[in-house]
Amino acid sequence: MHPLYRALFVLALGSVGLEARAATAPSEASAQSPSPFVRACNALEAGNLDGAESELFTLRQLLPENPEARLLGRLVALRRTRPELGWRDAFIQAWNDIGRPDFKNSPLLEEDPEPRPTGPSPEETWERELSAEQRFVLALTMSPEATRARAIFEQFPELAPPELLVAAVEYLERDKLPAALRARSRIALRARLSALSARHPESMLLRALLLLEGTDTKAPFTPRELQELEALSQLPDWRQTAFLSLYRYALGHLEATGVSQPKDHAYGLAVSALVSPVPVLLQRRTEASRNALTPAERQRLGEALWRIGSRISDESSVVERLVGLSLMKKAATELEDSARLLQATELLEEERATYADWKSAAPNHWPVPTLRQAMIDAAMNDEMAHMHAFRAPKDSAR
Repeated sequence: MHPLYRALFVLALGSVGLEARAATAPSEASAQSPSPFVRACNALEAGNLDGAESELFTLRQLLPENPEARLLGRLVALRRTRPELGWRDAFIQAWNDIGRPDFKNSPLLEEDPEPRPTGPSPEETWERELSAEQRFVLALTMSPEATRARAIFEQFPELAPPELLVAAVEYLERDKLPAALRARSRIALRARLSALSARHPESMLLRALLLLEGTDTKAPFTPRELQELEALSQLPDWRQTAFLSLYRYALGHLEATGVSQPKDHAYGLAVSALVSPVPVLLQRRTEASRNALTPAERQRLGEALWRIGSRISDESSVVERLVGLSLMKKAATELEDSARLLQATELLEEERATYADWKSAAPNHWPVPTLRQAMIDAAMNDEMAHMHAFRAPKDSAR
């Protein structure tokens, strides 16, 4: 990952962001010699609630204070008495009911093993006969190489979500292409950015990318750039396409290629379309501009940053929410506005605490595939709303 993109994640909260992943069955090792915990999960997945309770009885005899057993027991009871809740809501209620224990370091909830290939690798798939649009999507999931770069930058598909240009920018910034090809690709990229920005005049992201992509992070803002920042900061939307639409677009084309693990590749590409370098570039160039702008210009810049951060923070992904709030905090600092600085700081701390609550429940690590899929579906649809569902009941209002 390019340093600018790593910095973006640091602005938010380490490796934070959409974390959905295809639901899988318990690992092969656990299937060969399943513990009472895994057997209880298997029975719950199969709808055998009596069998799950029997296995939990055994587990409690072995580990009387085990919180995983207590949660599963409460989840079994809710699946029996209130099946209309659905898997996700029943899990959250069960977790709340038993006191919201921290499961992120649970020895029973292990990370999934790397999934086994189910078909040809991206490199093998590349050698097949593919349409231009399939090749474009596949290339964005692969490491930079001259032929793949041409598939990305020489023909951006008309029906592709415009946010995939963010993934194309990241591809170019990996700096692994020959200099001449990088230069030609950047020209093509900027031409496409200009066209898509005109086609989607409400998109702040596209216009900001067109302004900032490829600029020196240590360069102060010029008067023209400041004027353009002010103009684009007034636009109503950060991005145009929902995350789920990005994922479905990528998945449809990747499945058509026959590549192995198309869901994982599609998910990774959709996430990369959210991780724009714009917030980091704005922060770094703002710092570089501090002694180069007049007080009036600094005021204009700070107000533009606040508006941009506010729009980013309104999006549905956790990384955008946190990065947007971080940018608002930076703007308030530059403006020397203590009230707005307190507002942004409190919101950022609140969201980081909610993120910690969400992770402590480890909702994607329980070896119950239907439960995992319910968590994935909710996150894909609106990750912020999904995360907020894990707040303590008294703090549930956003």
